[in-house]
Amino acid sequence: MGFASKTKQLVAEDHTIQRVRRDGARAARALPRVTGKYLVDKVPVVQWAPQYNPRWLLNDALAGITVGVLLIPQALAYAKIATIPGEFGLMSSWLPNFLYFFMGTSKDMSTGPTSLMGLLTAEIVRDYTSEGFSAQSIASMVAMCVGIYCLVIGGLKLGFLLEFVSEPVLHGFISAAGIVIMLGQIPSLFGVKVGSGTANIIHDLVTQIPDFKPPTVGIGFGSIFLLIALQKLGQKWGSKNKAVWFIALARSAIVLVLFTGISYAVNKNIDLKNDDPVWELSKVKSDGISAPKMPPNALFSRVFPRAVAPFLAAVIEHLAIAKAFARRNGYVIDPAQELVYLGVTNFFNSFFSAMPVGGAMSRTAVNSSAGVKSPAYAIVAGGVVILSIFELSSALFWIPKATLAAIIVTAVWSILSPPKVFWHFWKVSLVDFIAAMLAFWLTLFESSEIGIGCAVAFQLVYHILCTAFARVRRVTALPYNIDPALTDVPANTLVFKPHTSLIFYNAFSTTTQVFDAIQTYASGEHVSFEVARATRTWSTTGERRANELRKQAGIVLEPARLRVVVVDMSMVTTVDTTGLTALQDLKADVERYAGKAAEVRFANVYPSVRERFERFGWSLWDSEMDFHHGMVVEERKGNAVFESVSKAVRQRRMGAENEPEEFMVVGSEKV
Repeated sequence: MGFASKTKQLVAEDHTIQRVRRDGARAARALPRVTGKYLVDKVPVVQWAPQYNPRWLLNDALAGITVGVLLIPQALAYAKIATIPGEFGLMSSWLPNFLYFFMGTSKDMSTGPTSLMGLLTAEIVRDYTSEGFSAQSIASMVAMCVGIYCLVIGGLKLGFLLEFVSEPVLHGFISAAGIVIMLGQIPSLFGVKVGSGTANIIHDLVTQIPDFKPPTVGIGFGSIFLLIALQKLGQKWGSKNKAVWFIALARSAIVLVLFTGISYAVNKNIDLKNDDPVWELSKVKSDGISAPKMPPNALFSRVFPRAVAPFLAAVIEHLAIAKAFARRNGYVIDPAQELVYLGVTNFFNSFFSAMPVGGAMSRTAVNSSAGVKSPAYAIVAGGVVILSIFELSSALFWIPKATLAAIIVTAVWSILSPPKVFWHFWKVSLVDFIAAMLAFWLTLFESSEIGIGCAVAFQLVYHILCTAFARVRRVTALPYNIDPALTDVPANTLVFKPHTSLIFYNAFSTTTQVFDAIQTYASGEHVSFEVARATRTWSTTGERRANELRKQAGIVLEPARLRVVVVDMSMVTTVDTTGLTALQDLKADVERYAGKAAEVRFANVYPSVRERFERFGWSLWDSEMDFHHGMVVEERKGNAVFESVSKAVRQRRMGAENEPEEFMVVGSEKV
């Protein structure tokens, strides 16, 4: 056969090449249809708009007005957290609403600036303003990078990667972030200046107690008192009176209007160019929506790696809120599409000097309780924000910073996890508790990136090591059939059951455990031992280890000689080259230890795993069929495969019909 013919035959018989050709052809045929469906799925309004009921219009309009009114003070407050001018908080709020009308899959979700995104943006802004970049430029680059991350993860449907951030890590991180946010606003409540960092803020606040400004304290705590009072009012009588319910929902806007009016009345006659106002003002100046522009290119390489933390926070918070309200109201969201939406809105929002945005729990709850029926509410909410940008700029100038700080503190208080949550982690799992504490304390005193990164890395490393060093169970009792005596495993047979797949990071650990158990509970070929002693090399490690293992197991008498090793593969769903190599080494070790007559048998092998054996060059044969036909084991290469452990144990070795069966005590134990 010529070279060309051999090559053609090799290609025709190669599993990997044939699979690529088969899957590639199927993908090519499906590409036009799948592409069209993919693009339509990215604009869900096409699917739900034809089914829109005109009677929903009033509900959506009222919900949109309510959310829009709530969004204005929150946008200003969260821009303050992000350390960017307040008007850019408003700039961050209008486009997400309009885009959600077209791309959203939740009727309740309200997106825009959030306290958590403000904090994570502020950390990056603080690091790069010293290089000459404006705060809003840095914030807009963070938004662009978050958008790119979301588009990649959502577009390729890789959202499962976010599940590596566990619930304990989230609770620890968000609680610490909430405390950091509130600590950052306390100086505005007292009218003093403090340094950065949790420790510095606490130290500076304590040392400056004599410098607290009474008018600022009065405005700040007056705002907090009124916000809490209106909230309690709504909780007690809101379900009975619609007017009270609406007042409670719009409490942030009411407080903002009231104290802005007071601020204007007190400070309007002061020459602000030469004299300080009675309390610090936000001085928001909005000249309308500016022409879109690209964030500075020089910032991309600096901000892109730092934007991972805001990306994770935005996505996890957004999806958690969307899923929660979908379950509550009986519909289903598309997580991948929500990620694509977050990507699109953050990317294009960045051209308007906007901060990164995501889903907001408080506004989503208000939207849901307002009776919203569809994402159409977002058109109205976005319109309310645009109205404030063009028409309310002169009034927004007089907002007291202390009032914005009060709105932030009362809003953020609700995201803190109570101590009983962490006590629950302690009771359930020490690993979960440690992860939560790492996320909490490192976020509180270092940074959000270090907090999330260290906590996630700790859990991943722990569970990888648990899998890498997973214990193998030595089975000493078979499933009960008819005769209870048949549940015993013969003393010359050992059965092992790996509890995880055999892949590169755990394969040799698993087979080492198996061979250790073999040396512990079974004797080897004495003739081989005598030969080995006669030709002893410098190393006696193996014999000493075997003696130590038996001593630890309390075995004094010489165990039965090993004849059969059965490996139950029922929990091995996949195996790789390293795993097969480790099994091959185990087989060689068994034959060296117990002689060539000792057998390694496999039971409950998945078809896909068996195919891997065959492609590795290790043939497996159905032992039951061959034994029934009287075929001698030694005539077959490879290893026998049985459909159950019981059959693998009970099947006598060919040529060993006269050997007596020895039985072990019924039981089961870990190696």
